[in-house]
Amino acid sequence: MTRWLFVTTLALGSVFRLGGLAWGLPLTLHADEWVVVNGAIDMSARNSFEPGYFFRPDHLEMQLSYLAYQAYSHLLHGMSPEVWFAQDQASFYLISRLITAVFGIAMIVLAYLIGKRFARPVGLLSAMAVAFFPPFIENSHFATPDVPLACACMLVVLASMRYLESATWRDLLLACLGVSLAVTIKYPGALAAVVIAVVVIIGVVRDRAWLRFFSHGAGAIGAVFAFLFLLSPVLFTNLAAVREQVTGQNSTGHLGADGLDWSGNMAFYARDFAVSAGALLVLCVALGIFWAVRLRLVQAVPLMLGLVMWVGLSRLELHWDRWGLPMYVTPLLVAPIGLYYTVVWVRENRPDSRWPTAVLAVAAAVIGVNLLAGSAATTASFLATDTRTASLGYTHEHSITADNSIYEGYTPLSPGAAKVFFDAFAVIDGRLRLSAMSTPSDAKFVVTSTGMSARFMAEPKYVEQQRIYELLDEQFPTVQTWDPTPRGDGSAIEAVNTARSLSYLLSLAGGGLVGPSIEIHSVPPDR
Repeated sequence: MTRWLFVTTLALGSVFRLGGLAWGLPLTLHADEWVVVNGAIDMSARNSFEPGYFFRPDHLEMQLSYLAYQAYSHLLHGMSPEVWFAQDQASFYLISRLITAVFGIAMIVLAYLIGKRFARPVGLLSAMAVAFFPPFIENSHFATPDVPLACACMLVVLASMRYLESATWRDLLLACLGVSLAVTIKYPGALAAVVIAVVVIIGVVRDRAWLRFFSHGAGAIGAVFAFLFLLSPVLFTNLAAVREQVTGQNSTGHLGADGLDWSGNMAFYARDFAVSAGALLVLCVALGIFWAVRLRLVQAVPLMLGLVMWVGLSRLELHWDRWGLPMYVTPLLVAPIGLYYTVVWVRENRPDSRWPTAVLAVAAAVIGVNLLAGSAATTASFLATDTRTASLGYTHEHSITADNSIYEGYTPLSPGAAKVFFDAFAVIDGRLRLSAMSTPSDAKFVVTSTGMSARFMAEPKYVEQQRIYELLDEQFPTVQTWDPTPRGDGSAIEAVNTARSLSYLLSLAGGGLVGPSIEIHSVPPDR
């Protein structure tokens, strides 16, 4: 029974991740996907397996994309990837997204294997938690590093748990490989090495094998660097580029992602998880910690990886919701421990009382329905039409182009990149006018997007920018508007969240749009 339930979970989780992978195409609507795609195309153009970009660094995804691009382009089109890319970019974005989705599906398998080390029901519940966690599903649709990083972290956890049981070189090297893979995906993956250090120390103390501390400790360090060099030697041969990215990206001033201190960032990720998971699942996390301590479940120690990531990544100047994915692995794997051992305790200590079991069953059902509803709504959002796609046809029909319009980012004229347009305007005597820096100088239209404006309107420090948006709405006639279906703010209360997810799902099924609000204004003749 458990096996069939796992297969069903894996199949449904795969459907949620694969459904809607082609969202937005041929438009590229995500601001960060170009790094992996262009990086792999650059490798092909140079006929090299060594990535030339070092941004995150995304090297593993670039290398896998490179191999997939070569097979796709040569086998199906009889030409090199860079040549076919000039004619059809969409297929390459779809391939790289598919690679991310495969990592997302692999996470379900890893969750089952990790949980099964406690008990088969824990393995099944762990697989379900990971399979139907909406942020995992959402980010499995992007050619970005966060899902692959979470997958690599789970590999480190599994190998470290196995190492705690037998302290073999095989498991230690597997954990080291996981760390090296994580680093080639994203630099903070190096934090996973903390887990290896902890389990090696625990094994040494438990077995009183003091010399092992030096052999396995030094061996682990050497193995991480050796695997890393084999996977991506340019991380060693071009240390200047690595250092530039590591130091340069941890800076303030990123619109919508700065302004919080260490504790503020930690609270941001904790709140984001609670809203996505629900209060009852958070309660199960607390129960999992309780039972792990009370029962001295040493094999649960590697699950601390999410805590390490939470503390470490929160120390950065910036914060993004998707950066929390490797952190969320821990509570999602701890929660099934809490639910399972609570049920075991109830059955052993209250065998004649039905209500505790009934309460736990209802709680589990509420958690499951909430996650499933959120998952379905998330996948549906990728199957729906984006406002930028919907508005693009209108701009073509009415000859609204980059040559006769002032536009900002995340509009049909700049669908997948940030862009500001404030220099094109000047406020004179309370009237919004085109400035001398306006490009084009004879613009007929202004195109805006809440993908940009919402970020400026959310922070009080952007007074001048907010004034421009206000005057634009008041003084420049609105030609056309495209609004997405509102989903509402997330809630940690499962009943509220489930209701909103189902309502959103029904609205999308009725033809609702997704994405930012798009507005097209005409420029008055006297401006």
